[in-house]
Amino acid sequence: MSRKYHKTFISNNGNNFYLQFHIKDWMRRLPDFINLPANKKNFKETLRTSDYNLAYERANKRLKELQIIDRPKPGPVLVGADAYWKGIQDFETMTDTELDTMYDYLTELISNSTVSDHFEELKVTDEKSYSHAENSLMAIEREKEKRRTKFYDKPHPYSVGLKAMSDRYMEELASEGKSFKTQNKVKNASKRFLEYREISDIELRLITPKIVSDYIKFARSENRAVRTFRNDINYLGAVFEFAKRDGYLNNIANPFRGQKITNFKEPNLREPFTYEMILMLIDLASKDEELTQLVYVSYYTGMRLDEIFTAKLERIENIRVFNVAEKGGKTESATRIIPLHSELKKFKLTEWKSPSSTALGKRFGRLKNKMLEQLKIKEENNKFVHHSFRHGFSTILLNAKYSELEIADLTGHKKSNIGRTQAGKSYFSRQSMTKLIQMIESIPKL
Repeated sequence: MSRKYHKTFISNNGNNFYLQFHIKDWMRRLPDFINLPANKKNFKETLRTSDYNLAYERANKRLKELQIIDRPKPGPVLVGADAYWKGIQDFETMTDTELDTMYDYLTELISNSTVSDHFEELKVTDEKSYSHAENSLMAIEREKEKRRTKFYDKPHPYSVGLKAMSDRYMEELASEGKSFKTQNKVKNASKRFLEYREISDIELRLITPKIVSDYIKFARSENRAVRTFRNDINYLGAVFEFAKRDGYLNNIANPFRGQKITNFKEPNLREPFTYEMILMLIDLASKDEELTQLVYVSYYTGMRLDEIFTAKLERIENIRVFNVAEKGGKTESATRIIPLHSELKKFKLTEWKSPSSTALGKRFGRLKNKMLEQLKIKEENNKFVHHSFRHGFSTILLNAKYSELEIADLTGHKKSNIGRTQAGKSYFSRQSMTKLIQMIESIPKL
């Protein structure tokens, strides 16, 4: 079910992504292509990953190295705390030899104001350049001392801000393989908090329980969705804990923990699509093969939209299945297999043409709104979303007398949330392939 990303020079072959493109005439004037034989028409290089998001990052980096796409323009010279924190981040990955070389260079640069051809961007000719060099030097000195000291807890010369630490935390999430969606939740949580304070950043040590309590009252008055806001507070608390763990903060209490989030508006209740609605969606999408495929796959699998977009078609025990969330997902149980319903086997399931699950979701949203408008219930727009397929899928299986624990093997719900008995928690394992097929085939044909 994964697709080939021709527009970004990314192709997929088996479980691996490749950087691949046709070598055009203008490219042959570039350093990496100038000596290529004339009969070599194509470039192909493995990106060493089966994860599209990581492949996309590596492909763009490589394309810039090859000068196929423009390198980003250098940003303004960082000064003060920004230069120091950037240095802390960069220098911790350098070898001792590289640190010594940079240290000698910066020391000479500050004392003599001489400029090496290799470091023209650090000319000490004004106050900004001097601040950049001086703070970079402080960051190197700290890193060198840290490597010599077994238990190093010397405080930083600057207090760290929420925005800067959120960026660092997002980088850690990325290194752990967390999705861009999860990383952006951290970014948005910080952004909303700073917008409330009407500032561009705030020192973490200055955030008190009272400030957070006032923020909760403000969010309640704005009728924020309780689930989204609770997630924001959790992510902000995680950033604070990350700062403490990495030594950016002294061991002070986390102001985002232990807060009561009560009397918020209840979340919109989602309802499953009716049989009539699903048939109308199919009819409205009849001229669009991708949306038609989306409706059928959603109905017969109950997968989340992002799961549908990344699921892989495989054969297990000689049965065609969707391999869902292979690298993990929303819950610990998200990784699972879903046998193809007999009706889906009649389709020639193709790769998605939309560039992302978000883009595909927006297209489905427009289709759904058109359906509701024809049924003259447009005002119920918030009740019906793509997740309505998932509700309907679970409801059908419950009505077929399957337990919530059994259904969890197809939906990927947390078993700890629905398996209340000791036996359920301790001894329940995945159903056999025969049982999974039996459950899937209980979904009525459209």
